[in-house]
Amino acid sequence: MTRTAFAPAMLAAALLAGTALVPGAVLAAEIKIAMNGVDDPQTNAEAAFARGFAQALEGSDFTASIFPSGTLGSEQERFDQVAQGLVEVNLATVSTAFGMSPLLRGVLLPFMFESNDEFDAIVAQTELLDEMNEPLLPNGVRLAGFNYIGMPIGIHNTEVPVTTMADLEGIRFRALNAEQLEYIEALGANGTIVAWSEVANAIQTGIADGYFNPPNSAIRTGHTEFLKHFTQANISPSTRAVLISEDWYASLSDEERATIDAAIEAGIEANRAWIEEWSGIVTERHREAGVTLSELAPGERDKMAEATRPTWDEIMTAEDLQAYLDALAQVRAQ
Repeated sequence: MTRTAFAPAMLAAALLAGTALVPGAVLAAEIKIAMNGVDDPQTNAEAAFARGFAQALEGSDFTASIFPSGTLGSEQERFDQVAQGLVEVNLATVSTAFGMSPLLRGVLLPFMFESNDEFDAIVAQTELLDEMNEPLLPNGVRLAGFNYIGMPIGIHNTEVPVTTMADLEGIRFRALNAEQLEYIEALGANGTIVAWSEVANAIQTGIADGYFNPPNSAIRTGHTEFLKHFTQANISPSTRAVLISEDWYASLSDEERATIDAAIEAGIEANRAWIEEWSGIVTERHREAGVTLSELAPGERDKMAEATRPTWDEIMTAEDLQAYLDALAQVRAQ
């Protein structure tokens, strides 16, 4: 079920009031899935997770209601609602949890991971996910896993085909946050932090000339009308966090938790299947939209990785960075 109703504050109040005023109501039976994007599994990889999760609950004691398009509020508001137990599942930007779990900053480091598969292996085969969760769990939030919103991150812009790092000079890119701004500037480009809701206007008015995002982002949003150049630079996986309410999860029986764990696994599998399908059609969609597709010249990705490597030490503490390097070494040794 998809819902698009109240303003966030009103809905949160209604949820809390319902908990207090309906004796014996089993509100945990309805699992609220909050997300920023539209509930359209044809264009939105997170919607594929939500549908996969919901379908896995069919026949169980739980039902899922999907609240898309920021219905339950901003990233921070939804994070707070998960911590308070008002929302069971939130598909969130990873950076929302940086303040509580700084170790998560490493997920977005440029050129750290060679592929989505390598990142998935690190999450599945090392202790890194548990370490990310250590400061989250006492505050009512559990990081259950990661979605992808598309293929690995590449370079969209209005100006030129980018085939070398030198081509980035003079281009101003929208940055998601301070961490991304830091590595944009390390690549020799200019940057400015812009909220996603303001990106289209920022590019059309010349505040920004492009952004670093997965290739399907511009297609999904219609930005291909003005972003006419794309280069797949494989900067990092296009990750989003699957956050669940720890207070709610801990209140479940062992059998109920097993049902939820299986639904999360099903959702992640649906998300990965979506990514695989889109990887085969995204090039065609770009060409249909009149986008020029470019590849980095030999050796240029290595130059970019070398230029941005110092930002790892500025973004992460030495201890947190070492945790990622150890996890990488463990996976690559297998």
